[in-house]
Amino acid sequence: MTDPRRLRATAAVTLLAFGAACVTTKLPPISSAGAEFQPLDSERELWEQARDEEKKLRDNAALYDDPLLEDYLEAVVAGLNPAGMAANPELGYTVSVIENPTLNAFAFPHGAIYVHTGLLARMENEDQLATVLGHEMTHVENRHMLRHRRSARNKQIGFTVGAVAAAVILAGEAGEAYGDANYGKAARLEVLGDLMIGLGLQLAFLAAVNGYGRDLEREADQGGFDKLTTAGYAVAEAPAVYRALLDDKGDSSKAEVFFFGSHPMLSDRIESAEQWIAGHAEATAAASRRTDPDAFARRIRPVIRDDARLNLERGRLKLAEAQLARVRDMPPQDPEVHLLTGLLELRKAEGEKDAVRAREMRERAAAAFHESIRLDPNRPEAHRELGVLAYGDDDFATACVQFRQYRELDPQADDAARIRDYLLELERDGHCP
Repeated sequence: MTDPRRLRATAAVTLLAFGAACVTTKLPPISSAGAEFQPLDSERELWEQARDEEKKLRDNAALYDDPLLEDYLEAVVAGLNPAGMAANPELGYTVSVIENPTLNAFAFPHGAIYVHTGLLARMENEDQLATVLGHEMTHVENRHMLRHRRSARNKQIGFTVGAVAAAVILAGEAGEAYGDANYGKAARLEVLGDLMIGLGLQLAFLAAVNGYGRDLEREADQGGFDKLTTAGYAVAEAPAVYRALLDDKGDSSKAEVFFFGSHPMLSDRIESAEQWIAGHAEATAAASRRTDPDAFARRIRPVIRDDARLNLERGRLKLAEAQLARVRDMPPQDPEVHLLTGLLELRKAEGEKDAVRAREMRERAAAAFHESIRLDPNRPEAHRELGVLAYGDDDFATACVQFRQYRELDPQADDAARIRDYLLELERDGHCP
């Protein structure tokens, strides 16, 4: 747990350090200078800080290992990138995925974009995905990190992880607000936010948890819409992104960090997107890019499946169920999806008070485990679960077969000793031939 005394000290030092003279926050986009762009000295320092922070983040965060997914995301970014930005030799975009079920995406000022599996799993098509990526690209291209930092200095605001976190601790659950940001969220940070605080990742915390305030976030939305239109994407899908995030099937008691935002903020973004679309009717009607739904489904299907497991582990059963229902219809038939379906039914049965309904759920779980094994006979977890179910039904002979199969397929399993004990009991009682 983060030490409040250390955070208070950090905040005090930070506040004293922000007595700099006012500097302009009006900076042209990087793309406006094309290949001639030269970053300011302070901007180079910001990029170096960002690169240092990114290395710490990558060393400590759970990165989602899927190179083909990263290639696909970077191809979408390349299609959105304006010529003036692509010609700039000083920085280029990269896209990485963090294995985290919260609804978030953020970008470092040197072009490194990070997207959570939770947000990717909510996207329904490439147009919606491009909406998210275009937003983050605009933060980089329009130099929002530098502009926001200058604005904070002009107002003598101690805007760092320590200052924000200390303010939250001192103010309690209510938190404190600066501008349109909601620091109260930080009091209920998810694991990634806690990690950023612990590592002192000021820029990552700002981009991922707090955001840049209403004006710059609106600018990022609308800059993203411009990119979508130029690339031929259907901007009409943009409001659907925010509506999908409003349709909270998860645990609404936990903050979903910045990209998700509060419900009022998302409602504002829906209204703003619809107004932008209405004001650019001719441009949006001219969208001609032909996206490849199969390519989107191939790359996103594993993300939805794996995010369902994360939500299942966190007890977000409604969301996990919706994700598994969606991915079950995506080819090819995936044994992992059926395994997770079985685990979901078991979790639902645990909380079911009606004995008949609970029994039906356990039967559905068993059927799902059998289907998983049919698709892939070498899946140890499904055998273990069937063994436990059979044991609970006093079907000891089946339990013996399934436990033996589990041990054979995964002799180094964490619970191998426990399963061995079960088998010894069954053998002692004459249930195993």
